[in-house]
Amino acid sequence: MKITKYDTVENKISFADPTIFLAGPTVRGNQTHLKSWRRDAEAEFLKQGFDGQLIAPEFPDRFASDQKRYDLPVWEFYGLKCSHCILFWIPRTRELIGLTTNHEIGYWMARHRDKVIYGRPKDAYRMEYLDIMWVQDSKDRMGRADKCPIYSKLEDTVSAAIQKAKYNFDFVFNCSQPEAGQKGLNLPEKRD
Repeated sequence: MKITKYDTVENKISFADPTIFLAGPTVRGNQTHLKSWRRDAEAEFLKQGFDGQLIAPEFPDRFASDQKRYDLPVWEFYGLKCSHCILFWIPRTRELIGLTTNHEIGYWMARHRDKVIYGRPKDAYRMEYLDIMWVQDSKDRMGRADKCPIYSKLEDTVSAAIQKAKYNFDFVFNCSQPEAGQKGLNLPEKRD
């Protein structure tokens, strides 16, 4: 399994294997007392034998800051667009609120619902609105909510993401084709 983080230049990311973007709240460099949920997700992917690629929008150095890194949203957009599956795991707390995550899940539900998996712990903070919108969107698109469950355990969310990524890689969506975005995006320069 390959794990791609912010230190990989955007146009060097390969989508030649099933690729899953790990979307959700990100621990910032000034929140060193918090643990990233992505470590547990990465361990679960290994446990379940995933042999593709994970895109984890974090720095390898947990103390690094994203302040004035205006290139990072473009890097993330590229990864989200080209991934075969977007796993949204939202372990929201009062400190790890996930405001960007709110935008991202709505955007990708509208743009590519067929590659989105949604999960959150049962005790996640203030998730009612996202849950209601997820269920309503499922009913509108498919006539029933049970086709797009809300997962409450990380291991179940990971399992569903693996299945979706492999299916989309094999049958639906191949991002290794240049017209799908492999040529890359023009990244803005880092601002000081």
